[in-house]
Amino acid sequence: MSLGHHLRKKLINKSNKFIFFYPGNIKQKTGGYIYENNIFEYSKKNNKSIVFKELSDNYPFPSNKDLKYLNNIVENLNSDKILIFDGLVLEGLAKAEYILNNFKTIALIHHPLYLEFRGKKSDNFLDIAKKIYKKVDYFIVTSSDTKKLLSKKFNINSNIISVVEPGIKKLKKYKKTPSKLVKLLTCGSIIERKKYDYLINEIQKINSIELNIIGDTSRETKYSAKIKKQITDNKLTKKIILHGKVSQIKLEKLYSQCDFYISTSKYEGFGMSLANAAISKLPIISYETSTIKKTIGKSGVLYFDNYKKNTLKKLILNNCFNKTIYKKLKNSNAKKKYLTNIQSAKLFIEAIKNA
Repeated sequence: MSLGHHLRKKLINKSNKFIFFYPGNIKQKTGGYIYENNIFEYSKKNNKSIVFKELSDNYPFPSNKDLKYLNNIVENLNSDKILIFDGLVLEGLAKAEYILNNFKTIALIHHPLYLEFRGKKSDNFLDIAKKIYKKVDYFIVTSSDTKKLLSKKFNINSNIISVVEPGIKKLKKYKKTPSKLVKLLTCGSIIERKKYDYLINEIQKINSIELNIIGDTSRETKYSAKIKKQITDNKLTKKIILHGKVSQIKLEKLYSQCDFYISTSKYEGFGMSLANAAISKLPIISYETSTIKKTIGKSGVLYFDNYKKNTLKKLILNNCFNKTIYKKLKNSNAKKKYLTNIQSAKLFIEAIKNA
């Protein structure tokens, strides 16, 4: 029996009510994937009626081959199946909206993709979202701010939007190795929205500092190439370390060894990596957004509110090399309460069942 035929038989199984489509490797250690992998692991352990289907990591820019592969799966499903789409997949279906026509659909939106880009690309994704969101029956988002955005920007009835925040698991602590360097950590796919180019420009002339970047480089290959070139052209390979995708152990060790977590991202659906930093009592430097302020609060955080030259550089120089300020930030980290992984997964499954 061919793998494709076996898979379609599995998907058609009557006990599998929900089919969850996501792009690429669900084991990646970035926010959206951690969120979805948590649901995957919980469902697997508790025999929940969800089949998780990995699609190409080309989404939201699928090839015709990618769309044909998805269509081949969907056309073999009974119409009583409920399809769940990760936002990256959903907004990649502009040329294949017909896939959504005969099924009840649920969208998991971490944030609309128009926020990831600028100019014509942003406008294009905004147009896609306005069109394709109308075909979705129910939405799950990770923050109240995203719910408000969907309601106001896309005229979506708030009654068909559920907020299910991520589960935040406390990371294992490892013994910190003394260093003369101030070590910064940031996590997230290498994409334009994360503003890594600004971050690199701001720290490249600062002495005794090291930036560790964890994140997939395959999402926006042109931007990733730009960042790699920026690092090599400025001879920053020892100061700025691109770790790519990492294991859980390496992730935990980097959180343990670094002095500050830093985020220059212009928009976050929730900010899981920052929440991990908060419960790990790692002082945080972050671009100020209402979502992030709700996620991590004000204690133990240094916020900046613009991307002007030297804004972040001055913030780092004035605070990160002062041991008194560092200890004050570390000790003032508020004891934020977050959902556990199990609580978050249970709420997600409850939401899709009630959709």
